[in-house]
Amino acid sequence: MSRALLLADPAGRYINAGVIQISVTNAVIIGVMVVVFVLALVVPFPGRRHHDRTDRDR
Repeated sequence: MSRALLLADPAGRYINAGVIQISVTNAVIIGVMVVVFVLALVVPFPGRRHHDRTDRDR
């Protein structure tokens, strides 16, 4: 029963930085989204590494 009460805790934990206040859960979700975005920019598309001269001539 206590585990259910912990999951339903309305207070939550917050990070305060001056006038900015964000919950820890939202901060983690935003961090994961930023990591996925950076990986999408850095990781190449599959099959795009190999450049063949005949493909460019067409």
